[in-house]
Amino acid sequence: MSKRKGLSVEEKRTRMMDFFYEKKDFFQLKELEKLCQKEKGITSMSVKDILTSLVDDGMVDTDKIGTSVYFWAFPGKARQKSQKRLNDLTSKHNELAAKKQKLVE
Repeated sequence: MSKRKGLSVEEKRTRMMDFFYEKKDFFQLKELEKLCQKEKGITSMSVKDILTSLVDDGMVDTDKIGTSVYFWAFPGKARQKSQKRLNDLTSKHNELAAKKQKLVE
């Protein structure tokens, strides 16, 4: 008998983001519960919790249209977010380097 170990929360988050990036579409919660279980092995019981954490972290966008709630994430947004963070950190590094140089002098 093999004991199958479940996925960690981080693995589920990664798999769900991969799912969004592969599909490049928007989904309702019911669709995500079915598709993520079938394609990514994420149990339908945990899809809502994982999705909520991704929305809270700003990795997945959500919008309520009428009575329906839609979720989506596109690879371009993740890239732009990473690029902006890199630019911010680079400018902060340059500021601190200049400040350090002033203090040394």
